[in-house]
Amino acid sequence: MIVLEKGHQELLDIPTAMDILGVGIVSITDKNSNLIYTKGISRSLMNDLIKLYRSDILEKKEGKLIDLLGIFTVSIHFYSFDAESIAIFYVNEKDTLTDYDAMCSASRVLAQLYCSNAPLASINDVCNKILPNFEGLSALFVVSTTGHTLFTKIRKDKVSISENHIQIGGFLSAILMFSNEIIAKNSGDTLQAINFGAQQFIISVKEDIIFAYLIDDSPKIDNFERYTDLIAQEFLDKFRNSVKNFNGDLNQFHCFKLVVDKYFL
Repeated sequence: MIVLEKGHQELLDIPTAMDILGVGIVSITDKNSNLIYTKGISRSLMNDLIKLYRSDILEKKEGKLIDLLGIFTVSIHFYSFDAESIAIFYVNEKDTLTDYDAMCSASRVLAQLYCSNAPLASINDVCNKILPNFEGLSALFVVSTTGHTLFTKIRKDKVSISENHIQIGGFLSAILMFSNEIIAKNSGDTLQAINFGAQQFIISVKEDIIFAYLIDDSPKIDNFERYTDLIAQEFLDKFRNSVKNFNGDLNQFHCFKLVVDKYFL
């Protein structure tokens, strides 16, 4: 049982960065399961993990589980709180060692935050310490292959980019069409990066949606490629139908900033 003081309990344990792929928080009762938060783990994988381990968590109510699942190691710390169990999931590569004490400390902090009704932003702050954000992003453009700029995240100091984001979105769409018509047909290559001196656009296309990241020339963390895959997957999970039947309303995409902020500063 988690014991809490009034309000948010003062947290003595300060989480530190861990060598993990992702973390997720789930509330589980006899009737349903609710995914509270995930970072570094796709929603589809989290849903599979919940289905796989839900019965064990409900039966034991409190404890820890460690399991090998294909190429991953799955660690679960779960706590009983009123009529629900709070489960903290960690996923890591199978052969990677993780600081067990740091993981236990992080689990206690996250469970305490959830049970004291702390805002999601506080949970996100803790998870950003466990799994650091990518710091070299100047701008992110999400553009349809028809040229519509659906979403942007632009660093505050990049004023000229912000003022011309619509034109940049059109440029990205046009240059990608050109590369597909000329480069791909002639050599079998695909356009992945456009260099601009000390920065470069890293471009990926998923289901006719362009994801273009303007980054420093030397990314600082190894998770950049994983983060871009997760961004694309979460965008498509949320907005696949909206993009397919796009009516010109860009406001519906504004909420995606919360997802991007989990991975990129």
